[in-house]
Amino acid sequence: MLAKLLFYGDLHLHSKNYGAHRDYMKDSLWALRTVANAIVDNGVTHAIGLGDLTFGRFNNLEYRRAVEEQFDRINHVTGNKHFQLKGNHDSAGYGMTEFEYYIAKGVMRPACNLDFGNVHLTMINYGEINSCQPNIHLDEGHTNIVCAHDYCAFSDTQMPNFGTATILDNVARLFGMDILICGHIHTSHLFEGLSLKEADGKTIGHRVLVDYPGSLTRPAYNESLLEETGHLIIITIEDDGSYKYDRLDIELPPIEETFNVEAKAIEKEKKEEKRNRVDISDVVKRLDEHERNVGNPEDIIMALADVPEKYKRKAIDLLQRGMK
Repeated sequence: MLAKLLFYGDLHLHSKNYGAHRDYMKDSLWALRTVANAIVDNGVTHAIGLGDLTFGRFNNLEYRRAVEEQFDRINHVTGNKHFQLKGNHDSAGYGMTEFEYYIAKGVMRPACNLDFGNVHLTMINYGEINSCQPNIHLDEGHTNIVCAHDYCAFSDTQMPNFGTATILDNVARLFGMDILICGHIHTSHLFEGLSLKEADGKTIGHRVLVDYPGSLTRPAYNESLLEETGHLIIITIEDDGSYKYDRLDIELPPIEETFNVEAKAIEKEKKEEKRNRVDISDVVKRLDEHERNVGNPEDIIMALADVPEKYKRKAIDLLQRGMK
């Protein structure tokens, strides 16, 4: 075996409560320990974090000590080959971030390019896809792996609205990559697409596997995107240049134990009440503008177009209460 690479998504380590977690410190340390355990248990030679190591500076020495114990475990197994991409949260206007601090201390290494026989790895920091120097070899028999901290997709990829994506179809700089492993997006996604390039007046295509392992920490509460299973990626590279791609499933702590779902339910209810008030006031406004001599108010309300039925019923109920 030449190498065994483990890739993990955004940890967003933080020493304060965050994102509707009941105890974010405990949850983020669980995520880091889970990564370290997988590295130890699988005899990993190279660990690669996909960016957003932390969310702000630590302000708790006990937390820092617990974090550094796991970093020590990772470095002991990998021989100090723990790499970390620079994510969008890993630089700040207030000064040195935890990412920059641990890179400066040599606890982890910054993004770089590595070769393992005929397998080539390119690491790309946030926002550098169009300026990086890729380690891509187009000769037959070579495998090119790229990891990045960006939102990337193909023009025909069906993804939730995560903002503006880098469209991979025509990113000539990365043409020839076989696998793209991305951080930045906290939920898991796995899809394929075709990278295109113009050569000698012809358009040639190269198939690419894109993998978002997601974040084990689940930093923020989003009811529609919360996952119960997390993922780590292990690529084992053999002496003959062949490789094995494994996607490890990690059972995440129960949502009800992790997040303050009661508080989020109350917050959701208040937002719904606010929307109801706005919609009902719109019904009243439109009723006031309606011709007074055309039918009774209840009929006018029920005849209003583009108003949900439940708001019409509520408006009529309020109208009848006011007439008592």
